[in-house]
Amino acid sequence: MFKVIALLFMGSLGFAQSNSKELNIALNAEFETLNPLVNTMMAAIYVQDSTLRPLVKITPNGKIEPVLLKDIPKAKQKTAQGLMTEIEFRAEANWGDGNPVTCQDLKATLEIGLGPKVSTANREDYENIKGIIVDQNNPKKCQVHFKEAKWNFYLTFPRPIPAHLEFPIYQKYKDQDLGYERNSLYVREPANPGLYNGPFVVSEIKQGSHILLKRNEKFYGLKPYFDKVIFKWILNTATIEANLRSGVVQMASSSGLSLDQALAFEEKIQKEKLPFEVKIIPGFVYSHLDLNLDHPVLQDIKVRQALAHAINRDELAKAFFKNKIKPSHHFAAEIDSWFTDDPKWVKKYEYSRAKANELLEAAGWKMGKKGIREKEGKSLTLTINSAADNKLSEMVEVFIQGAWKQVGVELQIKNYPARVLFPEILKKRKFEVGFYSWVLNPDGSQLNLLHSEKIPSEKNSFSGSNRPGWKNLKVDQWLEKVETEFESKKRIELMRKVIRAYTEELPAIPLYYRPNNSVIPKGLKNYQMSGHVFSEYLEIEKWEY
Repeated sequence: MFKVIALLFMGSLGFAQSNSKELNIALNAEFETLNPLVNTMMAAIYVQDSTLRPLVKITPNGKIEPVLLKDIPKAKQKTAQGLMTEIEFRAEANWGDGNPVTCQDLKATLEIGLGPKVSTANREDYENIKGIIVDQNNPKKCQVHFKEAKWNFYLTFPRPIPAHLEFPIYQKYKDQDLGYERNSLYVREPANPGLYNGPFVVSEIKQGSHILLKRNEKFYGLKPYFDKVIFKWILNTATIEANLRSGVVQMASSSGLSLDQALAFEEKIQKEKLPFEVKIIPGFVYSHLDLNLDHPVLQDIKVRQALAHAINRDELAKAFFKNKIKPSHHFAAEIDSWFTDDPKWVKKYEYSRAKANELLEAAGWKMGKKGIREKEGKSLTLTINSAADNKLSEMVEVFIQGAWKQVGVELQIKNYPARVLFPEILKKRKFEVGFYSWVLNPDGSQLNLLHSEKIPSEKNSFSGSNRPGWKNLKVDQWLEKVETEFESKKRIELMRKVIRAYTEELPAIPLYYRPNNSVIPKGLKNYQMSGHVFSEYLEIEKWEY
């Protein structure tokens, strides 16, 4: 086992820090892969941001900054036929094995991401790049040609992976279903330093236990303060506090304590003078129930509307979050430019048991003798899936179960470890009702979540994240226009049309906007939480005591 930072008791008041430059962080979800082409889990992004950098990022304050590139790309040519930009990688940017990061890495990443047998997470970003032309005199400089001129093109570049290591694997396995991702070095040999270009490289992964990062001596940027960072998988969120108190971990990431636990721990920190600080910020974290629209019961809009009316979201916010969250009516967060509560654009489903019963009756579901509705000899029974060992998720599921039972709907709860839930149950649409959260970007169109071509299936190697299977051709057209509309007022109008359709057709039931929270050791400097998908770990090299 590895050396852990000691936190020694000082009487009954708290702990004293060790001089060790090692940071242990709790994660409540064990992920399947670190390969950025196929990963869809936020817990993996924390590790990716520490080890594998994007071309451009959004800072916690919402500022656009270059990361692997020298400058923010600009549109050199923008026409009806697309857009061209020129990029140049930092001269000093290397992989952990000393090989330079070049445009060839980006070209290889693009070709792999477009592979028909690869389950690429955001395939539309890859599909929009029609060519990369490398400068013959400078391999770090190239032209990138886009099929469509998207207003946020500089944020849609794939996160590059090392061509010298990964491309030969792709060529060998590209004709096999999921052959590349199963044989990728990110799976087979994750401790290979050449896979990473960030301030840390992966040194060891022990399933069910931890992932160990050590300082990347080839990193182009600031030398990290910490020699080692260890992410510990503590899947039962109820035990994270005990691990913080005992010194097994010194920090809980945003994928750590649930909000209710963080609020309760904050009170204990103040009362007992514990050496921690709880950070809570508004986030682009949209918690919701995905409804599988291929399910014969859930295809009926009256049933979906009834299920929404049966949930008292105000009571949910009060019971579990001490009114620290806001119930949501759609996917957009308040910081999005197109956010609205205007009834012109938003159909709201206020809590009404009477309305829920009325809708279920109209749908032909009659109350049975055992309090469960029936139709054509079948009971109205659904199953909900979420991440196992997450105390808050389990409590919310029980709350929803009770709410739906009151209107004659039986809800069975079946949860899975996150490493099974996301790549298997949700991605392959093996669910009826899925409960989880999306971590989003400011002013993201959500095309990958809502467009009908983004429904995961065997045909597209389970790419895309339209897990409910929502199909609305007008929404598809509006989302496509948003991507290429450079005028913000027009984007706002288009996205509000999407919001109206989303709330009218209910492919998912919005629950609440969840803030991000983390627990950090007192005295940790330069830590600034992020509320969106570009996490604070993109600045982990700046953290210090």
